[in-house]
Amino acid sequence: MHTTLAQLETRLHRVERQNRLLLALLCTTTGLALLGATKGGGNVIIADEVRAHRLSLINDKGEVVHDWAVHGGWVIEK
Repeated sequence: MHTTLAQLETRLHRVERQNRLLLALLCTTTGLALLGATKGGGNVIIADEVRAHRLSLINDKGEVVHDWAVHGGWVIEK
């Protein structure tokens, strides 16, 4: 099979265009996956230990539903 220089140049341009398209697609997919990973987690915090002198439980409106505090070694509800 004998290919001319013009045919090779045409093929090279096509392959380079396809590679740019695939690279753009890969970057877009990666960006969307990272965006989904950061938005999907919500406000969940996992910890081995939590220390506080006071704990307030709030509802979805930000209003305090229950309030606890430590006083003299006892946990009391305020």
